[in-house]
Amino acid sequence: MPLNRPFRDRTVAEAEGVNPHVALHRELPEVIPAEEAEQWRGHWEDAFGSPGPVHLEIGSGNGFYLSGMAAKNPELRWLGLELRFKRVVIAARKLQAAKLQNARLVRFDAFNLARLFAEGDLAGVHINHPDPWAKDRQAHRRIISEPVLAQLAGFVRPGGELRLKTDFRPHVEALLECVATLQGRPWRLLGTSDDILHLGAPWPDDVCTNYQRKFNEKGLPVYGAWLRRE
Repeated sequence: MPLNRPFRDRTVAEAEGVNPHVALHRELPEVIPAEEAEQWRGHWEDAFGSPGPVHLEIGSGNGFYLSGMAAKNPELRWLGLELRFKRVVIAARKLQAAKLQNARLVRFDAFNLARLFAEGDLAGVHINHPDPWAKDRQAHRRIISEPVLAQLAGFVRPGGELRLKTDFRPHVEALLECVATLQGRPWRLLGTSDDILHLGAPWPDDVCTNYQRKFNEKGLPVYGAWLRRE
C-alpha cells in the first residue's frame, strides 16, 4: 500500500446520517477531526495547549494504551491516531473519564503520516497490534514496512523511540530486517521480547491493551521490539 496515498475521506460522506459517531467525534474536545489535523503539522505541541514531547500511537483502538500511558507519563503529550469513528469516540470518552489533559485523538489514515508530521515532530511512536494482513497477497498493506520505518525516522527526533507490540511474529521479523537494511541505519535495536506477559517488555514501562489482554487469557504470546532513533 503506497505511502501518502490520496486521502479522500469518503467514509465521512458515506457514513454521515448513518453512523452517529461521525457527528459525535467532532463534538468531543479531545478529538481532532481529519479536516483540522493538518494545521498542526510542525507544531503539534500547540494542539495540547501546553509544551511537552509528543508521542504518537498509531492505531489507538479503544484507547486503553493511550489513556494508560498518558496517566503514567503526564509530562509527555500523547496523540492517538485512529481511522474508525466509533473507536475514536470510545477512546475520547476514556480520556474524559480519566480527566487527562495531555492526550488527544486524531482521526486520520496511517498511510498519510507525511500530511500530519514534519521532521522532528515526535519524541516517540507506539504501534500496538497492527493488522497482520497475514496472506502473502496482503503483505503490501502492512504498516510494518521499510517505507514506513524510513518515513518515521524523519518524524522522530534523534534519541526518540519506537515501540512495537504484536501477536504476529512476522511483524517483529520485518521490523528487525528493516533496522538492518535501511539506508543510513537510522534505527538502533534496544531490545525484544518473545512473550511480554511472562518475560516482560523490553522497555521499562508498559500498559496492557484490551487486545493484548485477550491473548494473555488464551496463553498466547505477545511480542515486543524497542528501537531508538539514532
